[in-house]
Amino acid sequence: MKKAAVVFAALLITLACESSAPFTATVSVAASQESTAGGRSQLVMTVTNSGPAIPHLGLTFMTADRWYELHDVTDSGSCVIDAEQFAFDCGDLAAGASATYSIAGVAKEPGTYHYRLALRSLVRPFHYVNDHADGADAVVWDETVKAKP
Repeated sequence: MKKAAVVFAALLITLACESSAPFTATVSVAASQESTAGGRSQLVMTVTNSGPAIPHLGLTFMTADRWYELHDVTDSGSCVIDAEQFAFDCGDLAAGASATYSIAGVAKEPGTYHYRLALRSLVRPFHYVNDHADGADAVVWDETVKAKP
């Protein structure tokens, strides 16, 4: 009985500490849509936080094609790859802050790749940015990587 009360109290504290305001932001993206194997590609995302602070903002890939796996990342800007979360972890983004994440790499192999990227906090309970009943807003693009001439 005492153990159940401790667990219940911990749950209440966790819920009380969790921000009730949803994560929201305006997002603009520019990404290479054509490249050559061995050639440079780029992903640039500007995020302006219009909600509460977002701890460990994750640029999270929602498809099997993950940009960081299909490119040798040469510059991850202020982000680090978090392969377990399928994301670039770009650190904390304060309320009202704006940041531009410029990521560059070299395309590895020819092919056509489809990317779907959503923003979310990489801290449990992993809330998405601009989340809706039918899912979080996502950026979608294709990249065609041609063989070396």
